[in-house]
Amino acid sequence: MIRRCRRRRPSSPAEALPDDLLCEILLRLPPHPSSLPRVGLVCKQWQRLSTDAYFISRFHAHHRTPPLLGYFAFPGTFVPTQVPPCPMPPTLCSLYHWYRERGVYWWGLLDCRRGHLLIGATKLLKFRFVITEFTVFNPMFGVSVCNVTTERQPSKLIAAAVVVVAVAGGTNSYSFRLIALFSNYQERRRLSASVYSSDSGVWVNSVTALVTPSPIDTIHHPSTLVGNAIYWLPDGGKILQFDMERLSLAIIEQPPHVDVNRPRRSEGFRRWIIPLRDGHLGLAILSGNSIHFWVRKTDVSNATTWELCKSVQLDRILPLELKERMPPPSMIGFAEENNAIFISTHDGVFMTNIESMKFKKLPITSDEEYYIHPYSSF
Repeated sequence: MIRRCRRRRPSSPAEALPDDLLCEILLRLPPHPSSLPRVGLVCKQWQRLSTDAYFISRFHAHHRTPPLLGYFAFPGTFVPTQVPPCPMPPTLCSLYHWYRERGVYWWGLLDCRRGHLLIGATKLLKFRFVITEFTVFNPMFGVSVCNVTTERQPSKLIAAAVVVVAVAGGTNSYSFRLIALFSNYQERRRLSASVYSSDSGVWVNSVTALVTPSPIDTIHHPSTLVGNAIYWLPDGGKILQFDMERLSLAIIEQPPHVDVNRPRRSEGFRRWIIPLRDGHLGLAILSGNSIHFWVRKTDVSNATTWELCKSVQLDRILPLELKERMPPPSMIGFAEENNAIFISTHDGVFMTNIESMKFKKLPITSDEEYYIHPYSSF
């Protein structure tokens, strides 16, 4: 009787690569959500390396800028913007299921930054609906980072922002600061701010209060982080600045001869605070079919001025025909991580990088959203 010898199956060429060389190859994969999970299916070695915490930390550091996965629309619907095979399922980042489990139905999405959402829960206090609880939520991991409670009476919350900082040595470890802007019910022109730090777990009030020329009830415009300061654009011709180091509020005048009238709700925004590469404060302004970029600079005498640095005709960079009777373009969002602005037109919504001015059309209709919260994460 002749026995057949079983030949040992040769190892896969992928498994023959040393770990150091394979890590250098995997680091250069595109930072799409499906990149590492897909290569982890090749073999056990690839799965072990692609799920290693140290490798993931190197992967994030190598790419630096997280990809834009989609956007959150009011009140919390997630819409993916990437094409197959990389799109995120809408239900993965949806806030409805997460809040139904906690029995919270009066809530709103206030801010989004570095893969974290700032959500406010509303309660009825003294015949007023007041946001008394904040939640910093990471939808990629399905967990809330922290729940923060505040009850400041007789103050009204008019805006809030979250600033997220990665903790050294951890792939998914973050600390954050929550900035809440309040107005006084009795003195509506009087503004104050409070800062909550996840490291200390306490609220710290701003050094001084700010008296505005006119009352500010609510700031509809999302915040923008530039350097160590948070900026808001309330109705009117002013810019609100909160310095997170000095804990101070200030008012900044906008460039001269700029139309600051608030458009109708269906028209979106005409102005947006943007951070420029050199660290200066920038302002994008839509005027007709043109977009103008202004920069705020400080001279040797410590005087500040606005300078027009660039003007772009939208009909030269966007594949559309801008007709006279059509509604003018508007801005509905800005992605800080990708340095991209979202422009809504009658032909759809386009994402445009403010430096290269390269555009990409998104699956959003022009009359679908008033403003959006772009979401970027690894």
